[in-house]
Amino acid sequence: MDSERKQQDPTLVCTCNDLYQVDIEDSIEFGETEYREIFAVQGLQPRCGECVEHVGEIVEVSLHKVS
Repeated sequence: MDSERKQQDPTLVCTCNDLYQVDIEDSIEFGETEYREIFAVQGLQPRCGECVEHVGEIVEVSLHKVS
């Protein structure tokens, strides 16, 4: 993970795959809420795993918006 890049752009969630918050939200809208499936929808695979918690937080917030 490149923490400097993440600090420069808070919408960047996964620096290994250049996965942004909007990409994760799109995957959730597509119906995916599992970490690996969110990446798969984007044609990606998780690498270092440093973003697991951040992805989970976005999923939680997005699911609460829908409720």
